[in-house]
Amino acid sequence: MKISQYAIEKIAPFIVGNLTGREIVNLFNNYGIRDVYDELGLPDIGKKNEQRPSKTEYVKKRLSDLNNKNGFRELLNKVIIDNAESADDLNEILNPEGFGVEVLNGELILQGGVVQNEQPVINEAHFQDIQNRILKALDDAEVSIVVVMAWFTNDTLFQKLIEKHKQGLDVEIAIFDDGINKKYGVDVTKLPHKMIKRGLRGGLMHNKFCVIDNQVVITGSYNWSANAEFKNDENVTVENDPKQATKYSVEYRRLTS
Repeated sequence: MKISQYAIEKIAPFIVGNLTGREIVNLFNNYGIRDVYDELGLPDIGKKNEQRPSKTEYVKKRLSDLNNKNGFRELLNKVIIDNAESADDLNEILNPEGFGVEVLNGELILQGGVVQNEQPVINEAHFQDIQNRILKALDDAEVSIVVVMAWFTNDTLFQKLIEKHKQGLDVEIAIFDDGINKKYGVDVTKLPHKMIKRGLRGGLMHNKFCVIDNQVVITGSYNWSANAEFKNDENVTVENDPKQATKYSVEYRRLTS
């Protein structure tokens, strides 16, 4: 989701509140930012003379950085929950942006844009016809697609990503930087991408997951490869769960930072 700079300016004070600088940094780190609060205080955000920002300046900058990125909706949801007594004020800010604060099952929640109103479907497992299951999920994407794949040689799935990118969606790929992908892999240079040389613990980057609209996660044993589709016994689950999707989005940022 994306909101105007005007809305960001108005929402920032609700985050600053009574939080310490360290608490504010930790909050944003939960939603994809990778900052460190050090002995000089809040992280540098590019002010003149390397001056450290005030809490309000830092919050506005990081809100702008996350605007329209994975995790932004979940961050705003937390702001709404933490400021339940100011729900009417937040509604007044967000309504002109096409969003609003509503009560759902007794809880405040941000509505508008790409929202799954039905109950989440967790662990919808698939063992056959996996490629078509993935293609269907990609077809339904409206805002963003993130793919983290150990080995990516399946051109059918890759062409679908290119198609969605041409439609204006944010599409990002991260794959293992090894000989298999170099020799047989898809041409990731056609899309925003990251090559990961090794796992964070020194072994393989062995992840296999996709996050769609920060709402849906596809994960399992299935690499997006010809062998996975036509030779191997494989599985994926399709998880329609925004909270789970946010966790995978944060992991993507951690892997590629």
